[in-house]
Amino acid sequence: MLFTFASISFAEQSANLTEFNSDIEKIEKLIDSDVGLAHQQLLVYQKYLEGFTVKQRIIYHNLLTEIHVLKAKYHLAKTTANKGLSLTKQLSSPSILITEILYNRGFAYESTGDLKLATQDYESGLEIAESFHDKVLIATGLINLGAIYYQTDRYESSLTVLNDAYNIAMQTTDKELKGAVNSELGILYSYIGSSDQAKNYYQQAYGHYKKAGKTILSLNAMVNIGSNHLENENYEQAIVAFKTVLKESDGVRQNEIMYNSYSGLVWANLKKEPANHKASYQYLLRAKEYVSGIERHDIELSFATNEAHVLYKLKRFNEALVSIAKIENILAKPQSLMSTERYLQTHIVHLKAKVFFELGYFQQAYQLQEKRLSLTKILLDREHTHKIAEVRLALEATQADIHKKVLENKRSLQEVELKEVENQQQQQRYHVIIVSLVALIFAWMLVKLAQGQRRLYKAVSIDMLTGVANHRSMIKLGTQLFNHAKLKKIDFSVLLIDVDNLKNINDEFGHEVGDRVLQHIARMGMHAMRKTDVLGRCEGEEFMVFVPNTPLAQAVSIAERLRASVKHFEWQSELSIKQSFSITLSIGIACYCSKTSKSTMDLLSLMRDADSRLYQAKSQGRDRVISL
Repeated sequence: MLFTFASISFAEQSANLTEFNSDIEKIEKLIDSDVGLAHQQLLVYQKYLEGFTVKQRIIYHNLLTEIHVLKAKYHLAKTTANKGLSLTKQLSSPSILITEILYNRGFAYESTGDLKLATQDYESGLEIAESFHDKVLIATGLINLGAIYYQTDRYESSLTVLNDAYNIAMQTTDKELKGAVNSELGILYSYIGSSDQAKNYYQQAYGHYKKAGKTILSLNAMVNIGSNHLENENYEQAIVAFKTVLKESDGVRQNEIMYNSYSGLVWANLKKEPANHKASYQYLLRAKEYVSGIERHDIELSFATNEAHVLYKLKRFNEALVSIAKIENILAKPQSLMSTERYLQTHIVHLKAKVFFELGYFQQAYQLQEKRLSLTKILLDREHTHKIAEVRLALEATQADIHKKVLENKRSLQEVELKEVENQQQQQRYHVIIVSLVALIFAWMLVKLAQGQRRLYKAVSIDMLTGVANHRSMIKLGTQLFNHAKLKKIDFSVLLIDVDNLKNINDEFGHEVGDRVLQHIARMGMHAMRKTDVLGRCEGEEFMVFVPNTPLAQAVSIAERLRASVKHFEWQSELSIKQSFSITLSIGIACYCSKTSKSTMDLLSLMRDADSRLYQAKSQGRDRVISL
């Protein structure tokens, strides 16, 4: 009987081993459309694992790791991947399966915030893929490393490896690979502020994933498209994109996709005109349902940020402060902040200042604004160090190089064909024609690159809404002008201008009217200033003016002239609004006096003084100039 039982057990294991071999491809396809059902079908074979070959057990653990990743169960993914990798030691020769497991474990590390271990896994997997000359997995490894690089501000390195991956992907018929590289290029372009390019890559990624039948990945691409619409302030289009994801995710219900879609709807309804704050709050509650099911390292930070903004808009200021405290606790943990988190830290300080201002805590609000100025200076210094503009130009140059290689390949092919059908004289004639065409093409490409450089300079220096200098270029220009004033021992004044109650205008008449108000104030400011003065927009409703070689009394006169002209302007007629309204300015002024000011004073200190006086102007009833 014991022998019979053993025989039956062996036969059962053999049968299931055969079934597993035939089911692998079915499970892999099912993972793309219904990860939950794929998980159930894979677990059927768990009890037969001991009877499987080493290779089959590795395949089992690799599939299970991939399922855990897609379900955002990253700690389980790491544990399962470790089991699979320990089995690879029993293989008689290296296997490409090792690369697949390393990539999956690397993504789990990346998602839980351990970028160092993720990089190690990606690099190890890539090394094995290169030894097998597996193009798809080589490109996948480069894509993974590209994602690590842009998350750690190494944009040029990210650009290089993603372009290498793109070249490899275009030589294959693998639509999933093409979708992946387009998706990561979209994210890279989004990081460096080129949202139009990002949009094109996201749409291509969506198309490739759709053709490949990769449901979950195509939904992620649609989430990226929705996020891109948010960046471009196309809020209605963003809502359509996120609702499309929710509609197409029936049966998938992947936690991260659901959370990101509801979070996107939170922001779209918060920002659109007219805003729908109640809808934002309802979508926030729906997003909260999926938070506990995601092991991503930044999920708590993401949700708390959404929550703080919604509560602020609902005027639930004390609750907003609780959410802000959660964010501060997370950001205070001993870690090196990534670029997105550094920007968030600055933004949250600003939001907290606004909450305190609404609650009437003006001193605390002022102190926070001072902190925001310091953090902004650090960010600007980092931007200068990373030379994002140069990275964009390098990106265009690299793409031009890709086109050049394609043209060279085509030229070589044409030359071979010509040698077979024409004599030497004809070959020379056609060669001259081809070279001329290539020269013309590259001349055109150089012209386009020069045009792109001019557009880029404008984009990084000019505020697109008002046409005046943006905050980044103002700091750069102001530093030069202030240093010159100190060197020449001449007076130098700074005006900080805030448009009073612009939020009320936006709420009552819409953001389009508010934008036109800002545009017209910028034009009035340019008209009121002298040629040597520099006017720029800080953010939102704030402007800044540098007035070199100008003592305090004269700066006050300039400010009063601008304040009066804005206050008495016929806004109703200018904006074609039936209801009459007025706009006022609060202005704070600080001056570096060459005779009395400390020689150690810098531009940031002067800006802090002007900001302090701006707050005094607003707290004293607005519509006034404060200089002392």
